[in-house]
Amino acid sequence: SMKNKVVICIPTYGSVSALLFGQWIGLSAWCSKKNIPIVTVENRTHNDARNWLATAGGGFQKPNQLINQVDSIIWIDSDQVFSVEDLEKLIECDEKFCTGWYLKGDTPMVARWDEKTFLKTGSMDFLTKEELNKANGELIEVSYCGFGFTKTHVDLFKGLTYPFFTNKIVQIGDYTENVSEDASFCLDVNIKPKVITDLKVGHLKEMVI
Repeated sequence: SMKNKVVICIPTYGSVSALLFGQWIGLSAWCSKKNIPIVTVENRTHNDARNWLATAGGGFQKPNQLINQVDSIIWIDSDQVFSVEDLEKLIECDEKFCTGWYLKGDTPMVARWDEKTFLKTGSMDFLTKEELNKANGELIEVSYCGFGFTKTHVDLFKGLTYPFFTNKIVQIGDYTENVSEDASFCLDVNIKPKVITDLKVGHLKEMVI
């Protein structure tokens, strides 16, 4: 049951693929039937786009404009490939902070913050496809997730000051690393994201070969 009021936020950056045009038209029709608003923004960098969306354009003057009106924000990136059933599964998950998963290259974009692994390999402890598939739909708590197909309850934002999305600079051993805006958000809030392991969505990457 979609008992909570949700809004769907979609940053489009520079473009939306024609291959996904049908998906977005279908989403729009489904959302109008369910009375779910969609907010989009184009031509903004990652954290700027997310801050704009999380405030529905309110920015620092009206940072709570959106979060005072809804229970949850659903984040969908414009290069995600998904079905309405996938979206229903995300919306109906009881967790305040939950996410589907998708691949970037061969790597699922969900990870545990593990500095030992980072110092050894140069990257965090990303979950593997095998681990996610073996979990049979159980939820797995992670330290951070990409925000391509993610639900955030507005309580997460209420503990933060605006801007909600920043790029943290972290020191790990001798290395200084710039953290992406979605991972920074995960580190800033006190609830960790749960991966819905049987909610794998597609990631469209059009490439030059």
